[in-house]
Amino acid sequence: MPHTSLRRAALRCVASLALLSCALPAAAAGLPDPGDYAAPPPGVRILALYAQHNWADAFYARGDKAVDGLDLELDVAVARYMHYFQVGGRTADVEVILPYARQRIGLDGYRERGLGNPSVGATLWTHADQTRGEYLGWAAYLSLPLGQHRDRGFAVSEDRYALDLEVGYVRKLNDRWSLDLIGQAEFYTADRSTDVRRRPMLRGIGHLSYHVSDKTRLALSLRQTFGMRERLHGEQVAGARNDTNAMLTWAYQASDATQVQVQYAHDLRVREGVRADALQARLVLAF
Repeated sequence: MPHTSLRRAALRCVASLALLSCALPAAAAGLPDPGDYAAPPPGVRILALYAQHNWADAFYARGDKAVDGLDLELDVAVARYMHYFQVGGRTADVEVILPYARQRIGLDGYRERGLGNPSVGATLWTHADQTRGEYLGWAAYLSLPLGQHRDRGFAVSEDRYALDLEVGYVRKLNDRWSLDLIGQAEFYTADRSTDVRRRPMLRGIGHLSYHVSDKTRLALSLRQTFGMRERLHGEQVAGARNDTNAMLTWAYQASDATQVQVQYAHDLRVREGVRADALQARLVLAF
């Protein structure tokens, strides 16, 4: 086979791996939920348990449907531990996030399961006014390439480091309504298995919540994602994303120490990657 053909074959292989490694960022609980930037009091410890089911049939490239009948399913379980404390008179937290996933692609018979890349993170709230319901927090998360199947297109496990920087603002509008505005920027090292280079990701998130009561919240969320173009030795293997996602949330505060939450998310528009739907449940335990 000529050198050019070998190169093209390698690029197609890398692109197929990138399809899953970057298409479902929500799988690692990397997307803030409504109310996440409303800081609990210092001294609180929280264990959040997530269960998520994702499914998709279509893969898009440059806004056009490139693959249909993908028959992709991704089931994810995440354990997330948070410890809140005070530093310099301000509220802060440290976090550890560990995902486990089971992934299937019916189109080519791909099946995989295992631990994903763990993440460690911290948040500092420079403003936290519980009386007015207003918060401003700054967060950083580092994803470590320690998961299983990092070189096999496993959606929650990549052979690269990722640094996620966030700023989140929460404002109580009145007794019934509140608004969360969140900005994210994520930066990546080169993939150590393939040497694929990925451009940074930028994302804006808005949560509009209606508080049915002191215990029950309904929320509508919109997320817009840009960037993440990928290249191998100067040649593009994945285009830049310009994707829009909508999500509905129901959350219930069963007690001071227990919250349950159910969500449905749908990709409204996808320029690059799979167009997916997701169902997620979350149990929050405070102690």
